[in-house]
Amino acid sequence: MSFSGEADTTQVSCRFVRGHNALLCGADFGPMFMDCYLHLGQTGIVLADGADEKLKLLLAAVTLHAAARPHAETIAWTLHLESEQMNLFAVAENPTGHVTGQVFSENVRSTGGNVLHAETAAPNIDRRRSLVEFSGNDVLSAAEIYYQQSEQRPARYFDLGGDTFALLVAQPDCDLPWLEAVGMDEVGALFTDETRPPLEMRQYRFACGCTPERIAGAIGPALQGELDEVFGLEKHIRVTCPRCGARHEIPRELFDAGPETE
Repeated sequence: MSFSGEADTTQVSCRFVRGHNALLCGADFGPMFMDCYLHLGQTGIVLADGADEKLKLLLAAVTLHAAARPHAETIAWTLHLESEQMNLFAVAENPTGHVTGQVFSENVRSTGGNVLHAETAAPNIDRRRSLVEFSGNDVLSAAEIYYQQSEQRPARYFDLGGDTFALLVAQPDCDLPWLEAVGMDEVGALFTDETRPPLEMRQYRFACGCTPERIAGAIGPALQGELDEVFGLEKHIRVTCPRCGARHEIPRELFDAGPETE
């Protein structure tokens, strides 16, 4: 599902940089950012004080990270900015290519500092969670610190201008002095080098996939025995998707139907 209907996907190219043993993932995120803004407009969500720009950076950062990971993984990042009393959330699903996120600026709990919470999930594997602290409010710098402390390998993010971003990740036997010193111009040239075709192209789009049925299935167990109190005389309840902020009206019958049987 795309919020703009027929919008193009964001295509992430993944290249192995020979001679330096690094993986370069990059993309023009214009289509994803456009869908994000259309979603905000459709849901009536207003992001002020640059929160929309920070959300865009987090969407780009988590998508590039996902493109560098196995196809089965789903990755969720929550970035807490203490001084701004703001939480930024983004999730990238490799199996579906869906990327979504939102900003929380009300009732944000203080942690005493900036924190990035990361969670990685895949079938038949225990969820992997990590927490890293960082200073400053730069989203891409926070993502680089995550690589250093949690992934335990260096990586660098690059803003290549416009809506184009890239991620350079160290691989075994990486040329670390080169990775640490390489500049934006060289990375941009590697990203656009047509003589070196990508190892693969991965497609992503801004989409959540939330529906009244899915939300009812998620919150139903917590409401068992309390449906009369929750609904009262109403036939619907209004629930906000915790991942994208979309608002859904959920009818009582979705909870009363019970599990489907064959």
